[in-house]
Amino acid sequence: MLQMRNWIDSVGRMKKRKFFLRLIVTTVLITVLPSLVSNIFAYYRVSGIVEEETGNNKLQYLNQTINTLEILLNRIKENSNLLALNRSFISFENFPNGAYYEGLQGAIPEEDLPALYAYLEAKKNTFLTMNSFKLSDQFVDSVYFYDSSKDIVITSDNDRSNRQFRREDFYDKDWYDAVQNIQVNPVFLDTRTAKQYPEGKKDLLSVIYKSKKANNAIIVNLDAAMIYEDIISKLNAADDMYVVSASGNVVFRSQSSAAGVQHIGLSEALQNAKSGSYSIELDGSKKLVSYSSSALLDWTFVNISDMGVYTQGTMDIKQTITYSAGALILLSLLLSYFSSKSLYKPISRLNALAKGRNDGQIQQVSEQANGPDDELSVIGSFVRSTIDERNYYKERLEESLPFQLERFKLSLLQRHTMSLEEIEAKKDYLELNIRLRELSVFLLSIDEEMASNGEDMLAQDLCKIKVIDALQDSEVLGWGTTFFVVNVERDKIAVVFNLSGKGRQQLFHLAQQLLDEVNARLGVQFSLGVGNICSGIEELPLAYEEAAEALKYRILYGKGHVISMDDIRADNGQTFHYPGQIEEKLNNYIRTACLKEALSMFDAFVAEIEACKHKLHYNQIQPIFIQLFTSIRYSFGSFGTGIEILFEKGTDPYRELLDLGSMDHIVTWFRSLITRGVECIRQEMDARGNQHIAKVIEMLENDYDKDISLQWVAEQLNLNPAYISRLFKQSTGQPFIDYLKQVRIDNSKRLLAEGRLKIKEIGRQVGFGSAHYFIKVFKEITGLTPGEYKKIYS
Repeated sequence: MLQMRNWIDSVGRMKKRKFFLRLIVTTVLITVLPSLVSNIFAYYRVSGIVEEETGNNKLQYLNQTINTLEILLNRIKENSNLLALNRSFISFENFPNGAYYEGLQGAIPEEDLPALYAYLEAKKNTFLTMNSFKLSDQFVDSVYFYDSSKDIVITSDNDRSNRQFRREDFYDKDWYDAVQNIQVNPVFLDTRTAKQYPEGKKDLLSVIYKSKKANNAIIVNLDAAMIYEDIISKLNAADDMYVVSASGNVVFRSQSSAAGVQHIGLSEALQNAKSGSYSIELDGSKKLVSYSSSALLDWTFVNISDMGVYTQGTMDIKQTITYSAGALILLSLLLSYFSSKSLYKPISRLNALAKGRNDGQIQQVSEQANGPDDELSVIGSFVRSTIDERNYYKERLEESLPFQLERFKLSLLQRHTMSLEEIEAKKDYLELNIRLRELSVFLLSIDEEMASNGEDMLAQDLCKIKVIDALQDSEVLGWGTTFFVVNVERDKIAVVFNLSGKGRQQLFHLAQQLLDEVNARLGVQFSLGVGNICSGIEELPLAYEEAAEALKYRILYGKGHVISMDDIRADNGQTFHYPGQIEEKLNNYIRTACLKEALSMFDAFVAEIEACKHKLHYNQIQPIFIQLFTSIRYSFGSFGTGIEILFEKGTDPYRELLDLGSMDHIVTWFRSLITRGVECIRQEMDARGNQHIAKVIEMLENDYDKDISLQWVAEQLNLNPAYISRLFKQSTGQPFIDYLKQVRIDNSKRLLAEGRLKIKEIGRQVGFGSAHYFIKVFKEITGLTPGEYKKIYS
């Protein structure tokens, strides 16, 4: 009975503590609702992460497959290029009257026999080269060589046999239209079912490489089944796989794949990205479609997997989340009471404090404002009375703030011992709107004509008030920056302002603008001293002293001007010498497309100017850079084009340079100009280099029997030998001398096969100075001596 009474008393006390009840209810809601929402969100988030990670893994496998297939096809492309440049192919393609010898029938004229033999030798070498190419890669099924001038197709088939057909009699003609309409080299055809010799069919992936001679082409047929088995199917044997070409044809697909990809929404996905994953409902189950495109092949690789296999594990997570959410809710209900009781203790104490002070007055105010009182209404009345008391003293304090602000602003211009922390605190307290970094100061002085009228000090003070009002007018300054004005002396007013990101030139421009505006508005002549730009507030007194010192030079420079110590230093009789040698080196590096050296030399040019700042007035900087730009423009013009291509149409580069407002902007402008100009010159040099190498190869083909050398070739083309050597190896993959040796050995093979000349004479005819050296080089390249080769092939 006693326990029941205690419980009833406790409930009665809680009814009086209204805020305590609200606190318990609020705590329960705040604790329970987020847990419920977070648990629901966590489940769907985990499901999304599973799908996302599965898609990322599938994309990783797809990209590995793409990289492997691109490496394979790049290798086939490079080998096809080498095959087209092979001496045997070139000799066979360009053999004089090749079509004539192909058409010979019956008795052959005796005078045609030597040339016919050489033609057949060239054809045999071509067959051998095709066989070697086919054996170089396991995926190559067969190789065709189509010679349009002879209207024949020669083959290296998968049974290691070689055959020749007239084009209209050839068993596999699906590639012919592609040869006639080829736009890029090489061309990758979609997977096709091709006829085999003598009969049968096979799925092939054909690569067509067009040779230099018109309409001639090398057709490399890759075994599509082997490629799929060894590369593509390695991704995941359990999933459906597609490889789709740009035209929408299926290039490869797994045996389990459906007949088409029109039901998976792939075309819509490809409009948004080249790779990605998305889920769809297909055949009554959720499928994950992952796709990635190959830039080289213009194919899209698609993997379709069953998401049910991967989401099975999330059911356990869902069950775990449900149990943990229920446990958390129960725990929250249990702890809410105890936590609310602990939180209510400060409220209870504050309520007791409020009732103990002016209890009758607070109770009356609370009842008038809120009706029946509770804890918060009592505390609110107490707080309001405290605030009213604080506001009274705050008003008294604010009455003295203007005087304190002016004294603080003046102290910033004088040498002081305040720390940055003290300045920052006092600035915030007095609400002075100025940053403590990147500052400058102007000192505005009334000229002596006004100041000498000592009989009317009131007129002078009124003039200063008008100046301060004009300076505080944002339309007068128009700087878009923070500043403050302070009356420093009897006839002087200081303006301290932030000048973020601006240099000395902008500083003088602002000073002149301010002086002109004040003179025009007040009709009184002023002079203006300019202080140095301060990196921090601690340097402001020195800048103010410098501005005051500069004003003392009005007697030399005249009144009504902007004066700074830079003007005085610039007039010290010293001169600046233009760095012409550095300019010449800079232009040499630009003409030779040496970007790093050109930028380094430009930095040296700027350093020369920086080192002589005390010898230059700010108005002298722009003419120096105008002269430099003119010389760079001339260097660029030596390549047959104007520097205007580096700028937008209609842009005047000289005007753009003159509009730059600081040294930093000028330096950035020039570095960008040099970088873009060197890149343009490098592209021009590369284009010319390809033309030079074509001429070099033509000279080697025609003049191999002469005493030819790299120096001789360079003299013929009026080029540097080192440049020719570097460019030749870069373009052909062989050093110049090795290529020359190969040309000579190829021609010596032809003469040895004819068998009419001695080895010494043959060596001399193909350009070797001594028979011993000819024999040595021949054996290094062929593995046989000229005599052994002659016995085998003569």
